Amino acid sequence: MLGLILFVLWANLIVAGTSNGVNLTDGLDGLATGASVMVFGAYVLIAIWQSNQSCQFNPGLKCYEVRDPRDLAVVAAALMGACFGFLWWNASPAQIFMGDTGSLALGGAMAGLAITTRTELLVVILGGLFVIITLSVIIQVGFFKMTGRRVFRMAPLQHHFELAGWNEVTIVIRFWIVAGLFAALGIGIFYAEWVVGAA
Repeated sequence: MLGLILFVLWANLIVAGTSNGVNLTDGLDGLATGASVMVFGAYVLIAIWQSNQSCQFNPGLKCYEVRDPRDLAVVAAALMGACFGFLWWNASPAQIFMGDTGSLALGGAMAGLAITTRTELLVVILGGLFVIITLSVIIQVGFFKMTGRRVFRMAPLQHHFELAGWNEVTIVIRFWIVAGLFAALGIGIFYAEWVVGAA
């Protein structure tokens, strides 16, 4: 019973963290959508790898006890494809906006994939851009409450760069690059764990 309670608390923490992280990132046209494409793309690769190395079909030391990994790969691919299609209309200048409903749902989907693929800690790396943007808000609010001064010109972080004079498209593309690097790092860590036999 205690294990179930702890799992529910842990799952709620992950859902709240990822949902709010994506929501805070959704401040510039296409930013959250493009970054989400990369995270969901990473989960497509992770779930396919887990399917190929499933303990059900390849028992041994290096296998994954993940239920229905191929289905998870399909869900991740559908989310990635939906974000790609939406990005056509959401890229600057946006004709359709995501809003809280979309960004919270995407964050919840990331949390769901993290929990079902058993990569709850890895999602912090895969979604590193969302983590950085969330931390910028936490730092700004905390520092302001303690000292009455600001660390950034404005939080979340993307608006700091806007006030510094960066063009919106420049910020989005550079943040996409950061998101892609984090997704690649997360996949590398996932694969390295399998290589050393810690899976």
